[in-house]
Amino acid sequence: MPIVPLRAEHERAVRAFLADFERVGEDEVPAYFGDPAWTFPEVVSRLDAWSRGEQVPDGWVPCTTSFLVDGGEILGVVNLRHHLTESLLQLGGHVGYSVRPSARGRGHATRLLEAAMGQARELGIDRLLVTCDEDNPASIRVIEKCGGVLQDGIGREAGGTTLRYWIAL
Repeated sequence: MPIVPLRAEHERAVRAFLADFERVGEDEVPAYFGDPAWTFPEVVSRLDAWSRGEQVPDGWVPCTTSFLVDGGEILGVVNLRHHLTESLLQLGGHVGYSVRPSARGRGHATRLLEAAMGQARELGIDRLLVTCDEDNPASIRVIEKCGGVLQDGIGREAGGTTLRYWIAL
């Protein structure tokens, strides 16, 4: 299954991907930054520009967003941030990923994180910060399977703790 940049032919697949999250009541799709007000060509164009460090919104960093595709269906998304701000160092990290609810538990998240690790190596990043909520055991397993070493946990204002893991590349 290829992990690829978003392309024009993925429009139907993205709509189905996002609808899968809505069906289970998940309002936010981690690692997907398409604005509902944008046309699909705008989403494709902006994600591509951000990967080159162009048109990056204020407060953001250049990032590469890729999609796991199987038979025309999008199973997951991964976002690699090219460097860290102070805010990302605390709570966001280099990598965000998400697998559609109907495709979870099949190793797709591991595949997405491994792809981000390869992209990071190509960018000259020698270690990745990956974060997740302490109450997300599936993500903890993925991060640790990919070599993540727990640094610490940081309490959030809204409650809960964000765990910070480093992966040496």
